[in-house]
Amino acid sequence: MAAKHHIKVLVIDDDQSVCNMVGLLLEEAGYRPRTFTSGEAAIECAESESCQIALVDLRMPEVDGIAVVEKLKEIDDRLVCIVMTAYPDLETATAMMRQGTSDYITKPFKKEDLLESVDRACRKLGLIYTNEGELNRLIGHRIRQERLSQNLTLRQLSERTELTTSQLSQVELGKNAASVWALARISNSLGLQVSRLLTGL
Repeated sequence: MAAKHHIKVLVIDDDQSVCNMVGLLLEEAGYRPRTFTSGEAAIECAESESCQIALVDLRMPEVDGIAVVEKLKEIDDRLVCIVMTAYPDLETATAMMRQGTSDYITKPFKKEDLLESVDRACRKLGLIYTNEGELNRLIGHRIRQERLSQNLTLRQLSERTELTTSQLSQVELGKNAASVWALARISNSLGLQVSRLLTGL
């Protein structure tokens, strides 16, 4: 399972019901949402806390979304801003991109579209990672697949790697994390680069 609990997302919309709905969706997806009906309050939060993503409503009564994005980027230019708007047009989209907005989604939006936009931004920044237990399982499964595709037994792979069959079995089952040294021995014995075992995980 991908780890997202460390990713803080600002949700800024003058409509409290939208804040509640988006906040709940993000929380269920594993993120840490902070919701605000005021652009100023969200800016104050960004000044005092480290946030990674901001979902900003374009049209708000006090400060419009473009101004909020501009201020947020001044505070932290690494923060990814995604604008939510019920009035999309080319001129607005161009202005948003100039201010450093990475994406915008049109209201009313589907749950899947919202989460995909946030996930895409996080993947681009390398913020989403696979938790340790799942990563061990995926690496072990890939090693087992490669071994079986070459018709090698655990004993044969053990002889090539100088790792015990017990060690190899634990790695393949994902019960133990393989050291970099062990991964290098295993991948070399399978005629692969270490990166091949890790690609896409």
